[in-house]
Amino acid sequence: MTADRRLGGRRVVGGLCLVLIAATATFGAILGYALPIVTDLEEITVLETVVPVTPVTFALYGGVTVGVFLVTFLLIVQFVSRFDENAV
Repeated sequence: MTADRRLGGRRVVGGLCLVLIAATATFGAILGYALPIVTDLEEITVLETVVPVTPVTFALYGGVTVGVFLVTFLLIVQFVSRFDENAV
């Protein structure tokens, strides 16, 4: 009872994007935990907004930032590929 499964290009790219977002969020959480211990930094300012330095805020910031970048990039690639006459 083995099923012949193949990974499509969209599935691989989507999985890779999810892995990159999760890795960035994990690194942000580690950085948010270690930074206050090492430097006694309590808060930072991002675009005139004061953000507390915690694992949750750094994980959210990293994950959302990388996620928005990757989704925007993939949407641009998808839009441009519509004009490729030799696309499969």
